[in-house]
Amino acid sequence: MGQKLVCSVCGREQEVPTCCDQSMILKNGYLLCCCSKDCGYQPIPECCGKKMVYN
Repeated sequence: MGQKLVCSVCGREQEVPTCCDQSMILKNGYLLCCCSKDCGYQPIPECCGKKMVYN
């Protein structure tokens, strides 16, 4: 089963975004594609005014 992002306030879950057909990783407070430097960093989705966390 894949990783999920979870809201620490309301508990809403969503799939971790993918890039290059693989789940992105968390690095330096952003989501990062581990396959290509060209993809770059993307912001972590927010819910209830806070960044979601990996579960």
